[in-house]
Amino acid sequence: MIITDTAVSALKELSDSIKSVNEERVKTLMQEILNAKKIYVTGAGRSLLMLRGFAMRLMHIGLEVYVVGDTTTPAFGADDLLIVGSGSGETLGAVNTVTKAKAIGGRVALITIREDSTLAKMSDCVITIPAYTDKVKDDSMKKPILPGGTMFEQAMLVLGDTMILPLAEEVGIRTDRAFSRHANLE
Repeated sequence: MIITDTAVSALKELSDSIKSVNEERVKTLMQEILNAKKIYVTGAGRSLLMLRGFAMRLMHIGLEVYVVGDTTTPAFGADDLLIVGSGSGETLGAVNTVTKAKAIGGRVALITIREDSTLAKMSDCVITIPAYTDKVKDDSMKKPILPGGTMFEQAMLVLGDTMILPLAEEVGIRTDRAFSRHANLE
């Protein structure tokens, strides 16, 4: 096995998956982000790690963003947006968090594989990434080179980083200037 050849094949699979994402839904999520007073992200495992990266980028462009469960995360309000990452759309912790956010009157955006999931039905905005995951068997999808839910997770990371470019423009922050908000106690 040549690692770089495998990586190139994995990137091709990732590219094909991202090409199938509905652009209008991505734009809807970006508008939800711009309309929110505060933005919160949640998920589990690697999905949460990808959203933590997205939250960091949102902070870099001057938006008020928090990770659910961190000790310094303030109360969620009716003018706020919760972004959830869940490949299966069935993550129990996320279902509980979304239930609370909806009861408070906030908005919910979901990034998922499954359009018909519990979380999708509860969300105001759903971005579906067509990707294989070992957790939810789908015989119509070819198993990719990389294991588990890697394709979904990486597609979520790339989409998040890509959304930062137009979001930064919309809020009037040049991405080459956003570094001033980067952590400096490293």
